[in-house]
Amino acid sequence: MEPTLHDGDRVIVDLWSISRRAPQPREVVVLRGPGDEEIVKRVARDPYPGDATYPSAWIATTSALEPSYVVLGDNPTASSDSRTFGRIPRHRIFGRVIWRYWPPSGWGSIE
Repeated sequence: MEPTLHDGDRVIVDLWSISRRAPQPREVVVLRGPGDEEIVKRVARDPYPGDATYPSAWIATTSALEPSYVVLGDNPTASSDSRTFGRIPRHRIFGRVIWRYWPPSGWGSIE
């Protein structure tokens, strides 16, 4: 899959709506990853037991107290994502990427 965003892209991040609702599958979000580095990833659909798409370790680590999410990069061969660092707790997701404004050739909403 072709990456949605590239190094040097400038985006607008919605900090308000994501703080009031759960991240949805396929949304591009900003989160605090390993080492508190801010990274951009896409929320994957929630795996279910027996789903061969995801390793079983991703399914078992969710908590009743706080939901966690599988996040994936759009370029799996060159991406550090939940396959590397596991599920992300809800409190580490703080924004939703909604618009790219730079470069002008890529201007538009993020899907």
